[in-house]
Amino acid sequence: MICRAVLPSETYAMKAQRILASMGYPCEMVRSTSKKEGCGFGLKVVGDCEQIHKILIQEGIPVRTVRIEREYQ
Repeated sequence: MICRAVLPSETYAMKAQRILASMGYPCEMVRSTSKKEGCGFGLKVVGDCEQIHKILIQEGIPVRTVRIEREYQ
């Protein structure tokens, strides 16, 4: 599946991208805006959303949300 992790800043998104890529998770940084969460940066990541969330928290990355964007085909 493809997950979208929303992070509070570009710096955290870049750090998260490096961490996840080093663990074998393909990811792409994207700008995120929503009325509910406001502006931020995010990552589109191929993998299990729950596992990705756990990794980011363990690495000290503040995460606003992690959700399924779409199923990977």
